[in-house]
Amino acid sequence: MSLVVTIVKSQLDTTDGRHLRSQRTRTAVAEAMLDCLEDGILRPSAKQIADRAGVSTRAVFRHFKKMELLIDGVAELQLERVMSSLPAILDQGSLEERTDALVRHSTHRNQTTSPVRRASQLSEPSSAVIQKRLAWLHDTARQQVQDVFADELARLSPSEAASRVAGIRALLSFGYWDELRRYEGQSEAATMEIIRDSILALFARSPG
Repeated sequence: MSLVVTIVKSQLDTTDGRHLRSQRTRTAVAEAMLDCLEDGILRPSAKQIADRAGVSTRAVFRHFKKMELLIDGVAELQLERVMSSLPAILDQGSLEERTDALVRHSTHRNQTTSPVRRASQLSEPSSAVIQKRLAWLHDTARQQVQDVFADELARLSPSEAASRVAGIRALLSFGYWDELRRYEGQSEAATMEIIRDSILALFARSPG
């Protein structure tokens, strides 16, 4: 191996090593932030995050210059974890079976992501990054509703179908789920039943 090749390979190895260390630190900081949120600390300090991650406070700021970027990174990390454990969504079967599956899916998602969602709500008004991520979540939920209830929606006028989709998406939202669980004191089973029955009632209503 020539001297030039050896030097270039050494430089590439050094660059790769730094990149891997940077990625590990970034992941450790995001995981530490997620731990704080799950412990109910919705506005953790950089020191609290750094202590849990086993890094310096400076490293937290170096990898995430703004808290909104850290929350977005945590949301991405949590999404990767949650997606692998979400109950399946059915696009076939009876209306009741599809509704049950969709409600189970949204309940698990809302329950699991609640710490990050509550932290996001604190920064959403002033954070374009968080607003964009929440808009993506809303769009994804809307598309799920359209796919699951495609047969029922096809029998309605465009305006009535849009109204049904909006109503169902609102029923499946984190905000409605949180209202029932935290402020109305409903159990998880009761909350699921309320949401399920409300969705079925929307389809039982005559068009117009």
